[in-house]
Amino acid sequence: MGGSRRDTAALAQRLLAEEAGCSRKDWGGRLPIALVYPNSYYVGMSSLGYQTVYRLLNSLPDVVCERFFLNLGRGNAVQPPTSLESQRPLDDFPVVAFSISFELDYIHLVRTLRVAGIPPLSAQRAARPLVIAGGAAASANPMPLSPLVDGVFIGELEEATTALVDALWKAAMSAKPLEELAGAPGMWVPALGSGQRVRRAWVRSLDPWPTATCIWTKNTELGGMHLVEMARGCPHLCRFCLAAHIYRPYRQRTAEAVLALAEAGIERRLTIGLLAPSLADCRALITVLEDLAKRGARFSLSSLRPDRVTRELLGLVVAGGGRSLTIAPETGCERLRKKLGKRFDNEALLAAASLARQAGLQELKLYFMIGLPGEDEEAIKQTADLLRSMRQTFRRRLVVNVAPFVPKPHTPWQWAAMCPQHELRRRLTLLRQLLAGTGVELRVEDIEWAQLQAIFARGDQKVGEALARIGNPSKRSVRQALTAAGIDFDEALRARRPGEPLPWEVVDAGLPRSYLEKGLPSSAQELDGPLQDKL
Repeated sequence: MGGSRRDTAALAQRLLAEEAGCSRKDWGGRLPIALVYPNSYYVGMSSLGYQTVYRLLNSLPDVVCERFFLNLGRGNAVQPPTSLESQRPLDDFPVVAFSISFELDYIHLVRTLRVAGIPPLSAQRAARPLVIAGGAAASANPMPLSPLVDGVFIGELEEATTALVDALWKAAMSAKPLEELAGAPGMWVPALGSGQRVRRAWVRSLDPWPTATCIWTKNTELGGMHLVEMARGCPHLCRFCLAAHIYRPYRQRTAEAVLALAEAGIERRLTIGLLAPSLADCRALITVLEDLAKRGARFSLSSLRPDRVTRELLGLVVAGGGRSLTIAPETGCERLRKKLGKRFDNEALLAAASLARQAGLQELKLYFMIGLPGEDEEAIKQTADLLRSMRQTFRRRLVVNVAPFVPKPHTPWQWAAMCPQHELRRRLTLLRQLLAGTGVELRVEDIEWAQLQAIFARGDQKVGEALARIGNPSKRSVRQALTAAGIDFDEALRARRPGEPLPWEVVDAGLPRSYLEKGLPSSAQELDGPLQDKL
């Protein structure tokens, strides 16, 4: 454990002194809610979703929402869970709400509860505190959390905030808190029956709901930035992409709304970080960048589609102090890229690299996946060929991030198998060999953790039961806990067949099964994973 409660409280006070924008309220007559990001302060304070929930809850006069993190530094050492705002312990709060964007943070949810002296399994807890969760991972498949939490909020909180808080007030004062909790829109309560199906909550229009940094601190991953959401969802609906499918429909903010949200960052002379799953599709992008550039503001863009990259756009990026361009080709094989839903060719990628060089950018960041359904040795070679060509075009820093394909719920490729570890390693070895001596900087996501992520993403209640067994988390201890809970890895990672019941179908994400099935891999062989005949 990372220090005493007194040490943690002192660290919380130092962090608060270096923040601007936090909300500190008296507890009198208010519902105290502990908002927990189950990772470090350094990571969590760069989460725009987490900050947005904090702002929404504290916008209500009858709520006092305070922040908790796994620890208040940068690592994963667990500290006594202590609120930043009042330095109170976690078990002082009648409601504990976890914000979970990534499946592997389920492990840290358990750690946080255990260190706070709160039993991780809901069946072993008394009525207080009420433990709930939300966020992208939890919304996509709440079933792994079912043994651990009392409720999961499915979807986007904005329009449901008042109704959720009303339900939490009633639950806090009721002899039957779960029944009251279930009255909130978008709330799934596992103890009331696993067959209960909940419709995802979502916001019809973004402009009335500001989504931008509301607490500024230098002690975080993106400490020099003021983040602004430009759009939610994605018009391209790539077959592997969770965010595109669970944040449907595609919605954009107006230029006026984006610039209004950027104002606080401009006043603080911070870099404006513009965010959207497909930023270059935003109609207001050029107008916003031109306005920011005229005002001398610095700005940074999230990933761009290569077929939307123009000389005008990159000129504005440079005017805003930008030094890099980020693109996610996913694969160098055009056949495979078309199957997964990204309809641009390698010529578009090379043209974007050329424009980046001409604009004077210093870095090109590329994101690829490996182990995609239908992938073969030729696809790996084509990825290497593309990267060599891009390296010849762009002679400055070329950073290539490679992650194993992980099938996700509510996507057309939710049924696909995950590539076995030994095959992923063989593919990565081949890619490294083909790129040796090119100067391409290759960064590879950990294969074992990716496999565990896949098990969590498509898991059922057995995953939560396994997580509750974990003491000091490591890849080995997590694997042992999953095995002890009766989870067979080959079974968990195999392809699902159309018509087979799926644990996450308790969530009505607004996409009928028939729609998703149209995007299935085109053959049984591809559904079972990458093609292995040549590897």
